[in-house]
Amino acid sequence: MAILDILIAPDPILQTPAEKVGEVDHDIKKIVKDMIETMYDAQGAGLAANQVGILKQILILDVTSYGVKQDKPYVMINPELTYASDETWDHEEGCLSFPIVRVNVTRPQIIRIKYLDENGKEHSLEADGWLARGILHEMDHLKGVTQLDYASSPLKREMMIRKLNKYKKLHSK
Repeated sequence: MAILDILIAPDPILQTPAEKVGEVDHDIKKIVKDMIETMYDAQGAGLAANQVGILKQILILDVTSYGVKQDKPYVMINPELTYASDETWDHEEGCLSFPIVRVNVTRPQIIRIKYLDENGKEHSLEADGWLARGILHEMDHLKGVTQLDYASSPLKREMMIRKLNKYKKLHSK
């Protein structure tokens, strides 16, 4: 397993939609393991493959720090939203690719999705609260949607970009 580099916005890869995974093979399983290790190393609650420069529809999620009970991280390959409730809630969201920026996002309270796990087995899941929010946040990444897209105004977006560029300069390797 390996710790992967997490891309920091602005980066064009973060705004590029990911491609569906054709087959869950050895290479995909390795990517999943590396993503899990990377997410935990960065002390994150979720990670989409775009964030580590891989344009495949893979997301990892562990929201136990938000009080959600789960035995292991969710691995979702080719996730597809099949239902979203009309009931919504607003909350500020952070992101590993946006380390110094938080944005208020309105999301459905309840969702249903279908996806493949790390063994290629199909699942469907109904989620609410933090689990739903986390899934939708990571699914946004897979569509090339980032926190910049949720900025409340063009001025706010520009301020976020300036902050992130400054952060990247200070923290570049």
